[in-house]
Amino acid sequence: DCEISLEVNPATIERAPFAEYLSLGINRVSIGVQSFNDKALQVLGRVHGADEAKNAIMQAKEAGFKRINVDLMYALPEQTPDLAVADIQTALMCGATHLSWYQLTLEPNTAFYRNPPSLPDEKTLEAIENAGRASLTQAGFVNYEVSAWVGEHDTVCRHNVNYWQFGDYLAIGAG
Repeated sequence: DCEISLEVNPATIERAPFAEYLSLGINRVSIGVQSFNDKALQVLGRVHGADEAKNAIMQAKEAGFKRINVDLMYALPEQTPDLAVADIQTALMCGATHLSWYQLTLEPNTAFYRNPPSLPDEKTLEAIENAGRASLTQAGFVNYEVSAWVGEHDTVCRHNVNYWQFGDYLAIGAG
């Protein structure tokens, strides 16, 4: 009854590995999309484009994954409520069953912190949050922790809940 989650970058995944990962017992995939807006992805320094992100989600679904998380950021440089909702709608149309929808924050010792981009003002940020929540709620998603939203055909991500409760977990990776 273990949840085994794999995080992938849309630019570095190929179709065949999704089926292989599933056959190994991995039962949740988390895809670091961040946005489906190519301009925003470029500003964020991501190495993938919108098409690669869409394809990664659809490939995971086609391989048989039932739990597909998509990481999306909001409050991106020059982002409007409509652009934020478009990201959410695209993720859902591609097959996301769970969203990690979180606000871009400028962390110390990062390029964005040293040279901050122009971010949405407080009024726009509030409008983005309200529009995003409304879109997710209308789609039947439930907000169960700070940034996690689960759809009716998925379960809460045990890793997320465990992480926010400071629980133990095993993480394996090249990093």
